Amino acid sequence: MKNKTYFKASLREIIYSKGRFIAIVLIILLGTLLYVGIKATGPILNHSASQFVDKQELSNLQIVSTGGLTEEDERLAAKIPNAEVESGHQLFYADSKKNQVAKLYSYDKKNQQNKLIVKSGHLPQKENELVLDEKAKEEGYRLNQTYRIDQPDQLKRKNFKIVGFVQSPIYISTEERGLSNVGNGNVDFFAYLPENNFSSKIKSIIYVRFANVKGKETYGKAYEKAMDKNIEKTEALFTDRPKERAAEIKSAALKKVQPKKAEVADSLAKLETGQKELNQAKVQLEQQAALTSNENPQLEQAKNDLEERQKELNSNREKLLTAQQKLSDSEKEINDVKTPSYSYDQRADNPGFQEYGDLSERIAAIANVFPVFFFFIAALITFTTMTRMVEENRREIGTLKALGYSRYEISIKYIIYAVSAAAAGIILGSVIGTHTLPRLIFELSSDRYNFPGVKAFYLSRPIIQATIAFLFASLGAALLVLLKELHEKPAELLQPKAPKPGQRIFLERITPIWSRMSFNSKVSYRNLFRYKSRMIMAVIGIAGCAALMVAGVGLKDSLSSVGQKQFGPIIDYDAIVTLKDQADNSAVEKLFSKNKKLTANLAVMNQTVELKQKGQANQKLTMMVPEDREVFKQYLHLKNKGAGFTLPNDGAVITQKMAELFNLKKGDSLTVYDDDQQTFKVKIANISDNYLGNFLYLSKEYYQKARGNNFEANSYLLKSKKMTKSEEENLSKKLLSSDQVINTSFMSTQIETQENSMDNLDGIVWIFVVLSGLLAFIVLYNLTNINVSERLRELSTIKVLGFYDREVTSYVFRENFVFTILGILFGYGLGVILTKFILDQASMETITFPLVIRSGSYLLSGGLTILFSVIVMLATHFRLRHINMIDALKSNE
Repeated sequence: MKNKTYFKASLREIIYSKGRFIAIVLIILLGTLLYVGIKATGPILNHSASQFVDKQELSNLQIVSTGGLTEEDERLAAKIPNAEVESGHQLFYADSKKNQVAKLYSYDKKNQQNKLIVKSGHLPQKENELVLDEKAKEEGYRLNQTYRIDQPDQLKRKNFKIVGFVQSPIYISTEERGLSNVGNGNVDFFAYLPENNFSSKIKSIIYVRFANVKGKETYGKAYEKAMDKNIEKTEALFTDRPKERAAEIKSAALKKVQPKKAEVADSLAKLETGQKELNQAKVQLEQQAALTSNENPQLEQAKNDLEERQKELNSNREKLLTAQQKLSDSEKEINDVKTPSYSYDQRADNPGFQEYGDLSERIAAIANVFPVFFFFIAALITFTTMTRMVEENRREIGTLKALGYSRYEISIKYIIYAVSAAAAGIILGSVIGTHTLPRLIFELSSDRYNFPGVKAFYLSRPIIQATIAFLFASLGAALLVLLKELHEKPAELLQPKAPKPGQRIFLERITPIWSRMSFNSKVSYRNLFRYKSRMIMAVIGIAGCAALMVAGVGLKDSLSSVGQKQFGPIIDYDAIVTLKDQADNSAVEKLFSKNKKLTANLAVMNQTVELKQKGQANQKLTMMVPEDREVFKQYLHLKNKGAGFTLPNDGAVITQKMAELFNLKKGDSLTVYDDDQQTFKVKIANISDNYLGNFLYLSKEYYQKARGNNFEANSYLLKSKKMTKSEEENLSKKLLSSDQVINTSFMSTQIETQENSMDNLDGIVWIFVVLSGLLAFIVLYNLTNINVSERLRELSTIKVLGFYDREVTSYVFRENFVFTILGILFGYGLGVILTKFILDQASMETITFPLVIRSGSYLLSGGLTILFSVIVMLATHFRLRHINMIDALKSNE
């Protein structure tokens, strides 16, 4: 009966102190919600993407060759272990009238990989039917329209009927469609048409799916490791294939040229025979003319005929010699044909695929810091609240001990209270966090991706971590205080704790200030320093919440500043033009001079190189060698920790991220691998600031010295006046049509892509800010509530002494205001440290995030904290007005 009554009393404690109980539950709920929710977001987003691409049988690897792919390539691909192989055609088609570029793919209903998703209409069923990318609707295309493809050298027909609009798993992005080597340089949409329409037997692409990666998370480490091994085996099988394919191309071309060459040679031989006959006829005619003294009309006519015949022979000889020279030139060109290159593109190379993975990685990186700090603040406040609750019940514990209750029986009440609050908060936080945050974050970025949605699932590790931490914060706090209290005698527990003795504070020693302060202010400041533990705990709680808000908004500022820090302060050119092999540079420069928008250009050599080091993943970076290093500083501003410098004549400059990854310093020697895996060594002369991409800069002279090769420009950096999007497209189109240029990449496009990529994180950042604000509000409310509860007798006393309600509120508010201001100031400093730490964690191999926190971030976090403090004090004011002074002042002393 005794235990039953006490159990009921334990449950009533929750009802009697429901404000405190709800506050504890909310704090634990918020901490768990953010921690579990954000920790689960990355895995849930990645798992949902994996499920989607696996369902659509997206190929794991695409084999592409610049020399096309034959049946021999397909037979070789079929030998790859664990591989399922399909082949197809792909080509770019530029519609000059509409200034559109479409990427055309062959469609075969037998194929199982890269299954299309029909959004409207149906898949091609007849030879004259095709389906378009759903994005093509934006260009005005509709079902049953005729789509014309004027590509007679590649396709058997020109007119097709649009029978459907589709999505392809190759393109998970709703916007990106990749680059092209025709038209304006960018693909606008794709199209699938029946394979029989392609006239060539040479295929363009081989799709490969591997059985040993089925079921693995496409963004996971296990998938990456398995794919690395698969690609190694593929490359090993295709090692000799480029040379073999070059020989096949030469052989096929020579088979066409050599018979014609032999035919021309035969014709020349016959012509020489004809010439000999003509020469004999001329000799005979001259002999007859010598024997005839008089004019003979027949001889004159014969002579004219021979002259006409000679002219005809000369003309034919000239034509045949020209043809022979052309065939010889063709034969020479065939023999000089460059060995085709084979590329092995993974899923990450598909447009938008890596961007989605990077989003998940950044969320995961932020989840390792921000929620943990949030979690720590929530746990700290929970610990404080439970500690104060037990201390408030000293006399009740003393009474129960005097009545004969055991220590365990007395503890049950607080165990029930702590476990109930923790369980409610953890369960609600885990459920809400897992089911809302991943979905909310996906919805905020879903307009950029073609995924149908996300499927939430529970991750055990963060839930277990949250459970352990909050049980320690709530139950642990209660038990720690109980252990201390239960060791005291009932008589001691029945007496209230003696208040801390008053003492002079530092401010009192500054007489000019202290003497001018009001009585109420003096009392408030004495109380502040008298109860130091209360002040420290309040300042820590408020500082933590303010820091979270500073970090939240600071993250947005920093993430959005990547482009601003890179383009302008570092990269100061407007476009990069990539040339074809053996391009005519003078012809390209003439094209530049004809465009009035272009103000300057600089020839450079751009090459992708690789760095390798044991224990570190291989890293690719762009090696840039300018023709003139002095002029180069107008296009690229090299800086080391903000201080500018010129590209040195002796030595290389590497960007900071690569220097950090490979532990490089000035004066170090570095081994670099080129495209053919040939090595050369460079000395690091300096390290340059950089935020996007990785670069290695060498002067022309140092490159020639380090490599022993002559400098050959393959690109141009362009500076221009401000251009519109259409002007950029027109310039790109003209350059591509010159047959000298492969691609034109504009910095404006890169800036736009970067901004869109960072926009994906805006929603996450605002989630952090809102939840941090809520935590700040609850923390302030809880701390104020504890403050009032502990000082109920003191506040009742000053009310009895004649203080008005507003004066009593200001008495408490003054202390809270000081706590708030101190918390905000400390929070600013802590917020900067926290933001920097999160950015370091979120930075990736190709992106370094600068620390940028604008003044608005400080104003927002400080303003919200002050606003919450004011709201809490307004709520506290109404509570203070209704204090029952008689009950509060009752005492058994």
